[in-house]
Amino acid sequence: MQYPLLEMQHVEISYDGKPTVFDFNLTMQQGEILGIVGESGSGKSTLIKAAMGLLGTAGAVTRGDIYYKGQNILDIQPEELRLLRGPEMGMIFQNCGSALCSIRTIGDQFYESMKQHRRVKREDVNELAMKLFNKINLPDGERILKSYPFELSGGMNQRVGIVMAMIQKPDLLFADEPTSALDVTAQAQVINEMMSLRNEFGMGIAIVTHNIGVVSYMTDKVAVMHQGHLVEYGDTQKVMNNPQKAYTKKLIQAVPRIRKSRAHESVI
Repeated sequence: MQYPLLEMQHVEISYDGKPTVFDFNLTMQQGEILGIVGESGSGKSTLIKAAMGLLGTAGAVTRGDIYYKGQNILDIQPEELRLLRGPEMGMIFQNCGSALCSIRTIGDQFYESMKQHRRVKREDVNELAMKLFNKINLPDGERILKSYPFELSGGMNQRVGIVMAMIQKPDLLFADEPTSALDVTAQAQVINEMMSLRNEFGMGIAIVTHNIGVVSYMTDKVAVMHQGHLVEYGDTQKVMNNPQKAYTKKLIQAVPRIRKSRAHESVI
């Protein structure tokens, strides 16, 4: 029997005993790209942190189940979950710089993250990292690997974190606003590389974003959230072209559209 890659059943998530996500349900298949959209504070990031076991001491799944390949991750021990993170489930944080260790070089952090799960040579890890650096327009890879995070710009640290999450080619990649700190060119390169990894390795991707354009371009399905509730869920193009819920319509209509005026001026 082949299980879904990720399944959430009637999930409720609370912080300090106060529910913030209510009765959430979805299913992801291998190789599927899911977009999770909604206003700030709607619970999008909370969902993927729950799936990764990263809610912190104040947060908890207080109802329901979260299955990864048929295994309820809420029932497994923390050390088992740590073994899943990296080669099975990866995470791109909204601010990757804060997730990097400030007193270790970038190269050390790549090597240490990979050797936790497999036998690797440092030079092989460096080579893999630099190949991905080049694909997302991060030149001078050797210097970056020798640098500490504080020696790099915020945008460079963001791209380093993206590569660190992708380098082990996890079966499921969570991405929390992964391109919000990047310029438009870098955003396109990161998005295209994520889609390339999906096409090559069958990676499933769950991306949290405010960018409806990104959702329309890269995702197969979309989950629309509002105040902790799932208000609409389905095939992306069907939802984008024919939204059923008033909130979804409002969200789509809020996207700026550019047209040419009669005077050939761009008008928003």
